[in-house]
Amino acid sequence: MASYLSAFILAAPMVLAAPYVAAAHPAQEQMQQNIDTVLKIARNTSLSEPQRVKQIQQYADRYLDYERISALAVGAPWRNFSAQQKTDFIQAFKEMVVSMYSHSALVGAADAKVKLLPKMTENGNKFDVFSEIQTKSGKKYEVAYQLYRVGSAYKIYNFRLDGTSLVTVYRNQFNELIKQKGIDGTIATVKAKGLKKQ
Repeated sequence: MASYLSAFILAAPMVLAAPYVAAAHPAQEQMQQNIDTVLKIARNTSLSEPQRVKQIQQYADRYLDYERISALAVGAPWRNFSAQQKTDFIQAFKEMVVSMYSHSALVGAADAKVKLLPKMTENGNKFDVFSEIQTKSGKKYEVAYQLYRVGSAYKIYNFRLDGTSLVTVYRNQFNELIKQKGIDGTIATVKAKGLKKQ
């Protein structure tokens, strides 16, 4: 379950792969609009896996707010990062996640059955859109995609899998690393993809 959680950071627009309910809100509509484009790439067997990963990553970059994800994953120490350290961390974190989970994300897109749930929560400019994902083995998980509105678009800044938050899971590792190695040492560890899979 833990490794499945982190795959969503890359696969968020990808895993909504099966019949879904009619959307009633623009945030839900956007999640549904992501489906056709990404699945077309994920299932395009004329492309190699690296080509599909690259195209999906480029598409997902429009909807994933890696800066906010990084800030939430680090937590309070984020305010002590310099502007350059923040830039370096965001890029390293993104590259680590893509490297660690791109294959499982593609497999998940091909095999998962997903239904967008009719429920949604709204708090000012923030929205939680819910789906139910059934894996190939038959296990079911509820995923909450946490978004905020930017103009007419919605950016994803966190995921919760059966109540477990992606950014909270990583925060524990980052806080320990920062205590042990400092900010630059933490960035170096992320660049080296030295974190445990979540």
